[in-house]
Amino acid sequence: QMSSLLVDSKLKEYSAIQADIQKLFAQKQQTLSQFNENTLVKGELDLLKEEDIVYKLVGPVLMTVELQDSKDNVGKRLEFIEAEIKKLDTAIANKQGEQTKIGDEIASIQQSMQAEAAAAAKDLIAAK
Repeated sequence: QMSSLLVDSKLKEYSAIQADIQKLFAQKQQTLSQFNENTLVKGELDLLKEEDIVYKLVGPVLMTVELQDSKDNVGKRLEFIEAEIKKLDTAIANKQGEQTKIGDEIASIQQSMQAEAAAAAKDLIAAK
């Protein structure tokens, strides 16, 4: 009885971690999309010449900005996004490690429950 309550508790923990992992993967997908978008922007900016005019949408208004400022901003944004991706990868790996550990604990508890049940059945048969 105690073992089955422990398994239930561990299964809830396992499911919660699974949900966390799914959220982290969704965040990573969104961050990768931002990374790809900014990489495309960087590529487009790299094609421009110094004398070309660059516009930035600020609210409803298009404003001119310096090409180098735009390149610097996109470069910084890409660095930030890369750091976010690394953080998410680390968080995902940590959660997956926790999940594996709990999965192993659940399997171990279930094995001991099966062994106890088998021993009880054997005792019952021997008693007859």
